Amino acid sequence: MTDLKNAAHEYFVKGSNIVAVKQKKPLDNWAQWQFQRQTQEEFENQPWNMADGFAIICGTQLENGLFIAAIDFDIKNVSEEAQTRGKQILKQLLTTQTEQTPSGGQHWIYQTHTKPRTVSSYHNEYGIELLGEGKLCIMAPSAGYKRLNDNTPTTVPDLEAELYKAMHQAGFKPKPETPKTNAWFDRNDLAGKRFTGKTPPCIEALYNGAKEGERNEHAIRLASFLINFRKLRADTALEQMRKINKLNEPPLDDKELQSIVKSAVNGGYVYGCQDPLLRRNCRRDDCPIAPANIAKMLSQEEKERAEKLLNEAKLLDHALAYGKRRLIGEDDALQSNFIMFCSGRTKYPISGVISGFSGSGKNESLRAIKPLIPKEWYFEFTTSTPEAIKYLPEDFDGTLLIYEAVGVKGDTGSLSLRAIGEGESIETIYPMRNELTGKMEMGRAKTNAKNFITTSSDIDINPDLYRRVLKHTMNHSTQLTKRVMAKKLRDAAYPESLKKALGLQKELPFKEEDFQNALRLLNWKPEVIVFPPAELLHILDLAVKREQEVALRTQVEKIINFTKTIALLNQRKRLHITVAENEYIIAEPADFLKAMQILHTSIMETVSRIEKRQEEALKLFTNADVVLNKHDVAAKLKVSTKTATNILKTLAQAGYLKEETQGRTRQYQLLQKEPEHLDLTKNITSFSLFHQNSLKNWLNTIWTTGQAKGLRVSFKYPDMEHEGLTEADTLEHLLEHYARFTPLGASACPDVHMPSAAKAGLETLITPTDLEKNEGSSKNEAKSEKSHKSALNSLDELLGVHWSEKGFGWYQCSFCGYTKLTCWQGETFTGKPVWLCEDCYSEWEEERRQN
Repeated sequence: MTDLKNAAHEYFVKGSNIVAVKQKKPLDNWAQWQFQRQTQEEFENQPWNMADGFAIICGTQLENGLFIAAIDFDIKNVSEEAQTRGKQILKQLLTTQTEQTPSGGQHWIYQTHTKPRTVSSYHNEYGIELLGEGKLCIMAPSAGYKRLNDNTPTTVPDLEAELYKAMHQAGFKPKPETPKTNAWFDRNDLAGKRFTGKTPPCIEALYNGAKEGERNEHAIRLASFLINFRKLRADTALEQMRKINKLNEPPLDDKELQSIVKSAVNGGYVYGCQDPLLRRNCRRDDCPIAPANIAKMLSQEEKERAEKLLNEAKLLDHALAYGKRRLIGEDDALQSNFIMFCSGRTKYPISGVISGFSGSGKNESLRAIKPLIPKEWYFEFTTSTPEAIKYLPEDFDGTLLIYEAVGVKGDTGSLSLRAIGEGESIETIYPMRNELTGKMEMGRAKTNAKNFITTSSDIDINPDLYRRVLKHTMNHSTQLTKRVMAKKLRDAAYPESLKKALGLQKELPFKEEDFQNALRLLNWKPEVIVFPPAELLHILDLAVKREQEVALRTQVEKIINFTKTIALLNQRKRLHITVAENEYIIAEPADFLKAMQILHTSIMETVSRIEKRQEEALKLFTNADVVLNKHDVAAKLKVSTKTATNILKTLAQAGYLKEETQGRTRQYQLLQKEPEHLDLTKNITSFSLFHQNSLKNWLNTIWTTGQAKGLRVSFKYPDMEHEGLTEADTLEHLLEHYARFTPLGASACPDVHMPSAAKAGLETLITPTDLEKNEGSSKNEAKSEKSHKSALNSLDELLGVHWSEKGFGWYQCSFCGYTKLTCWQGETFTGKPVWLCEDCYSEWEEERRQN
């Protein structure tokens, strides 16, 4: 070892984390060493052959349990007056290890019981800075640095308090910096509030006492927790500290204990989940505070494993593979449940109802996926009173998991689920007695759950829920029953533990904890852009009654939201657009295709309100002349007469069967055949073309409008990183790159009808802006909407407007110039056929009414 490396190693063995430097600049990435101990290998592997110095990371804990920090006196970048004041302050500090910097300044090195914050606000006025958390302190014998004495670092209770004391003694009045955050455990929602909840495990561990070397560290954290988080009086906290001090080996002196309590009061210290001592005693599953912040608690290794999963962008495939180990033959249910869990973290929450015979695997479909979902994301229960949903913890904002919806039946329960199904919070007022005054007053309770997933053995669900959920019925076929039974027979001979021990079960490429962490690290906040095909409008054909048609107004949004959630899961492989401060993710055709593949039966069932059991019964009525009763249906379907009765009644209520009473028996005849199944996932290439044209012209619109308004518009595609790029700041660059990495037809997408009278997508958008021109010319060419329309056609030229027999399609509006989904076709006075978008049609209608 060189002399420099030897000197650095002496600090390393005492517990300091070391960073090799050259010309005062770090030669290695050192961020991770602020929160975890540097290993011998990491110390050795730094480029020491290039180094001319080394630095210690201040604010880190040493082997003796203390923290290392420094007072930095700078004379290079401050005034002479500041230097004079700074020297007066140094005279009041306790003598300690002192070193000179290349500019003639000084470093005073200390060890402190209290984790030191960095304080920089006195640099300009006094030339003084406290180098604490997140700061490097370059040490002698680095190039230009030398020792000024032979002292070792002096130990102080609180270096920041010592600095303020020295400033007072020198005749100055410092204004102590307030902590950067008042949020214990990084919970900003608890900042400034008196915490009255259960003590977290990391603090509970401090109540057991400590051995010599850790007593002060335990004491300052416990005192700060009691005074600054529990908001106890100092004397009350001191009494508790004295009781706990008896468990220390040996106990601290009472004066030192009082000093620690005083330091906690004056310093207002706040500790978080990254604190090394508290982290050591962390038990996440039992913590009442940290769950909302688990992503910030992850170690570097945990983050790396989670990031690896995210970069693969196969979370949905992994979830399916995991779920199939427990439940077979229900791929759609497993994937749907997983996506609905995830949607509760997004702006697009989706609720669902899983129905089927008792024993068909409804609850199992949830349990098979649940181990992959972060525990703080859901709140599960089997049954409750309808009122109970209103009083869930206010800070819970995830997914309600309700095993059997019958547990919350009733008008109140239904009302609560309806609100949650719409992604709305529930606020309840109720009378309560004030314990202090004895008077009655109004209390409030708020439930912020985003969505729910529930199971039901009933044939039908509450009609009010249909438009707010996606419904799925489990497969009850005889074939699947045989498969499930065979699996259970095999598993009887080879339990899970034995399979694992013998290596008979294929190992998944991830651990449950890593998968949960990957979900936590995903950014669920961006909005998602989808270009849904006009073919999606054909689901209207599945509706039999008017209320079913009207329900589609919200159900179609659930289907689109399903696509958006899949795109968020795959965001590491998706195009990102930033407009000003807003971030957007572009859903790929593959996301839409995947959504349609998973939901193909759910869409049919949710819209038509016919589940599998009802569908089987309806097929028994081959024509209008067939008359059946509950006994006939029960015999043919091999179900109980009670089940047959419920099936027939719900089909009659939905408008599919006609019910007539003959004596005591109700007879049923066919009134409406079941809708034919739709296949929205065929003929891939057409939708690929539609998507690319739509995206190209959408990007053109965004870019042009952004330039005209002076907004920053940037694009980022994951594959850019392979070229050493992170963003595309021109549209031409993005389109060139996007075309190279996503060739036409590369994505599997459904076919969409393309109108022959107009080009597909937004390609026909009439834009006056030339992208090759500068921003100034773009702004000058930006015209008002009214003048833009006048350059095309005027609504006054219209003779009439009618609903096109071709149905909905993407057509260019002849009046505003934009290509939109529309079905309005008009005719001018000259006999020319033209298309109108919904907005221009509404404007034409309004003008016609006024005239």
